[in-house]
Amino acid sequence: MASKLMLSIFEKKLKLNSLFNTIKNHVFSFAALIQSVRIEMTGEVVSCSSQNIYPAPQVAWNTDPPSGPETLRNSTIKTPDSKGLYTVESTVRILGNVSDHAYFCSVISADKAQVWTVSLRQQVELIGEAGQELSIPCIAPQNLQNFSLTWTFTKTNDPTVILSYDSRTRRTSNLWEGRAGLEQDQVLMGNGSLLLHNPENQEHSGTYTCTFTGLQSRHMVQTQVNITVTPIGRCTFIKLICICPL
Repeated sequence: MASKLMLSIFEKKLKLNSLFNTIKNHVFSFAALIQSVRIEMTGEVVSCSSQNIYPAPQVAWNTDPPSGPETLRNSTIKTPDSKGLYTVESTVRILGNVSDHAYFCSVISADKAQVWTVSLRQQVELIGEAGQELSIPCIAPQNLQNFSLTWTFTKTNDPTVILSYDSRTRRTSNLWEGRAGLEQDQVLMGNGSLLLHNPENQEHSGTYTCTFTGLQSRHMVQTQVNITVTPIGRCTFIKLICICPL
């Protein structure tokens, strides 16, 4: 009789454990999807991170122009929290000059159902002349559809949104109306270059960031712009010497 009672208790524990694991896996499958991925450049390193994911995801890097896997080596750390949700942090070293490559980081769910891709390109410094129209290049990756485009300007620390565009509604919100704009016939094809009209040297010098956001993707291009002033005129003195015959 005692053995049957022990067996019954053991069977109930097994059923409860099985039910608990089923509920746990069910909750994780809905609550621990990839929600966002962040990418940034600091010094000589590009870092990519995401958090609150279960199971632990995979991370893949590539560049444009392409670089071999032997040169683009990443360091990836996956850390679980008390709930079993993972934070993943991955870094690669910058290859050559900072403007030589765009860096793409993909965070891939364990079942490969989700692939989030972010990229970052830092362009060479752009020098313009006060009062002269200047185009700041920004080209979207291929096959990007149903995207939003945002331009921000950073003078000191806090970025300010100056323009946004939605490809689905084709609407533009321009806080720098009259001072900046897009080429409307080009932006739908992925050319989000910003045109500065009559820029001023101090007011418009700073960091411009272009961000394309699509389904599970975000692509950023950063450009440092320096607007200079050309002197209106310079006086040149020429010493004339006249030699008269005797």
